[in-house]
Amino acid sequence: MTRRFVGSMIVVLLFCGASGFAQDKISLLSDYYYKRDAARYEEIKKETDPQKLTGMLIDFLKEPDTNTNPRKDRLINRLIPYIAADFQNAIAGYIGKKEWDRAISIAEGLRAALPTEKAVDQAVSSGDITVVEKNVDEFKQQIRQAQQTMEQAVLTAYYQSGNFAKAAEIQEQLYKAAPSLQGAQLLADIYLQMKNNDKYLENAKKIMAEIPISQPQGFNVAYQSLQIYIQKNDMPAVTDLYKKLMDAYGDKLPQGVTDAQWNPERARGYSLLAQEPYTNKDYRKALEMFEKVVKADPANGDAYYYIGLCKWQIDGQDSAIEPLAKSVVLNKASAARARQNLEQIHKANNNDSLDGLDEILAKAKASLGI
Repeated sequence: MTRRFVGSMIVVLLFCGASGFAQDKISLLSDYYYKRDAARYEEIKKETDPQKLTGMLIDFLKEPDTNTNPRKDRLINRLIPYIAADFQNAIAGYIGKKEWDRAISIAEGLRAALPTEKAVDQAVSSGDITVVEKNVDEFKQQIRQAQQTMEQAVLTAYYQSGNFAKAAEIQEQLYKAAPSLQGAQLLADIYLQMKNNDKYLENAKKIMAEIPISQPQGFNVAYQSLQIYIQKNDMPAVTDLYKKLMDAYGDKLPQGVTDAQWNPERARGYSLLAQEPYTNKDYRKALEMFEKVVKADPANGDAYYYIGLCKWQIDGQDSAIEPLAKSVVLNKASAARARQNLEQIHKANNNDSLDGLDEILAKAKASLGI
């Protein structure tokens, strides 16, 4: 009786032990799976057609474990970084051939097939992944990188195909997940292509907060923003940007820009910057700005008019004669007012007579070379 009992117990133990062993799970991130899957992966990579190859790789990721403990939609695989690189190469090839739809389809396919971090956590909870391997966080990082790689590929395809709205949607998501200067620069470029001025300015501010206007890229963004603010007739913003631009480039040139190209901006900028001090009767500061205007634009008759008025306030009416005469002969918008002031001064100096005024005007012409 005892022998039978012992014998029965041995059989039971052997059966239970075998059954228990059969039910033990092998971690999906184990070397066992890695070595087994690497062999399958190398076989798949023999396929030379990029579309077939990427389709086979997605199917490979979804192959369930058919060993002792089958799992549906396995997906979690240490080969994901290598598979993502294969997809990146295939996508680059299609982008190079301007086959945008195929590039997008392939990238979206892998994006959809990749496991989520939540799925990894669930696999840990269920025992499909054992935390003793200490590589769970590394695997999650690899998944994030693979997702970002595919998102960048989709973004590139949409951008180069001219679908800027879709490119903006993807880049906004990428920027929200990981804000960066490069991300803001790309968004600014996309919105500029879309002629979405408000969104461009939103990202331009982020760029200018990090890149000084004294640097070429900072200048380009500031100058583009200036043109938009001018279109919007946002004068406080226009004045602010002109001040920054003149501080940086009032006496030097932006990279790749000539004096002939930049002088009109100098003249406009300093004319605008002179308005506030002139209104506030800070005539010395206003005079400084207006003199910079005529240095950039010697034919700016309106600036000479205000130079005359500023000098009149600072040094008396006689000091205003020369600049007012230049304003008259240049015949710009302020010419009529300049003549009235010039005649008033001349009469006061010549017993209410205009005799000799023509000589003053001739001298002003000669001085200007006209």
